[in-house]
Amino acid sequence: MSTAESTSPGRVGENRKKLQEKCLGIISPVSLARLCLRHAVIIVLIGAVIAPFVFLLVRKITPAIVSPEAGNVTCPRDWITYGSKCFYFSEDTSNWTSSQTSCMELEANLTQVDSPEELDFLYRKNGYSPAWIGLHRESSEQPWMWTDNTEYKNLVLIRGNGNHAYLSDRGISSGRDYIHRRWICSKPNNHTY
Repeated sequence: MSTAESTSPGRVGENRKKLQEKCLGIISPVSLARLCLRHAVIIVLIGAVIAPFVFLLVRKITPAIVSPEAGNVTCPRDWITYGSKCFYFSEDTSNWTSSQTSCMELEANLTQVDSPEELDFLYRKNGYSPAWIGLHRESSEQPWMWTDNTEYKNLVLIRGNGNHAYLSDRGISSGRDYIHRRWICSKPNNHTY
């Protein structure tokens, strides 16, 4: 074939067509789909191998919540340390009796407040949501008692006429046992976890 024949307009178009067919044979829609599928499988396999390691790493370095006032002591996951206690602030609601039962299942009691500083801490952490605490009485003529049967020392005035106390945005209030509220559990932080 002479140079003139290979560069004629008809031949150039034919040569271009053959070249396109060769290129399309290399990257056809079927081979492109296979290539994408292979890459997807590789990515999924790498993710399946790496994900458990990442999960274990994050789980090991996720500490229990510790308040700045606590020092170096830690409490169980989802509990907050303050002073010599661990506190649990529920997300669920229940009546006073069921709330105390829930705390007992966590080896704790509805919280007992021992100082104005602790009460201030509970206000800050609880926000404006009413939450049961461990004060109760048999009747309005009886003294307020903590769940460990020690008498309340009138740290603050308890508002209301109910027989079961809760932390409110106005201080400590009292209400009926059957009202559903969140609750706050506490226990000493000297437990081994």
